[in-house]
Amino acid sequence: MGHCVPFIFTQWLQRVFDVPLVIQITDDEKYIYKPEIELDGPKGSLQMGKNNVKDILAFGFNPDKTFIFSDIDYIAHMYQNVIRVQKHVNYSQIKGIFGFKESDNIGKFAFPPVQAVPAFSNTFPHIFGKGHFPCLIPAAIDQDPYFRMTRDIAQKLKYKKPASIYSTFFPAL
Repeated sequence: MGHCVPFIFTQWLQRVFDVPLVIQITDDEKYIYKPEIELDGPKGSLQMGKNNVKDILAFGFNPDKTFIFSDIDYIAHMYQNVIRVQKHVNYSQIKGIFGFKESDNIGKFAFPPVQAVPAFSNTFPHIFGKGHFPCLIPAAIDQDPYFRMTRDIAQKLKYKKPASIYSTFFPAL
């Protein structure tokens, strides 16, 4: 339920402005951050991502203008931008932004650039061509650290800075 507000708002934006939409499924994040979750299997992060796609489709996005992708499946297409971001973020910045500890697995330190690059239009040349267009990211407030980092990096890469619009979580019932 917590993600309903951003998805309802995003669907409204797509309908009103008739724009393409990219939705990132962070199946890698689930695996990296939660020790109890396996990568594959009936309750693994890959299956969880597929279930997330089904839930997202229920919001009624325009199928001709919506691209939903799994980080795990799409990483080869994102990797050039991922390493561009990695080159411009250091350990101290990641640790300061996200509060990671030295004992945390290395995947946690490597994940923020993967979360960041869908905010750059050139990550999706099949949708946006090779240009750099600004991106609006409707999200829940917990995603703010990722996109503040992304805005800082965009400037270093001479990309358009993404804009974010946040909602609070849907209250518990």
